[in-house]
Amino acid sequence: MVRAIIILASAALLTSALDAAAAGATQVVTTQPTLANMSPGQSVLYDDKRCPAGMIAKFTKAQKRSELKRNCIHH
Repeated sequence: MVRAIIILASAALLTSALDAAAAGATQVVTTQPTLANMSPGQSVLYDDKRCPAGMIAKFTKAQKRSELKRNCIHH
């Protein structure tokens, strides 16, 4: 009985940890990211057709500067 409770508690903790990780995942957007529509430190994925096959552009807005960084990542 104690073993079953420990297993259920562990499963609940693992599930909540996975949900939290998924909530922080970078989202894929369908419109071109701009400084105006992103929060500082936010990252989004957008297929701007400029990356090599199998890759997608990741746009990140700088925390303290008005700057949008772009790099190609595997998706």
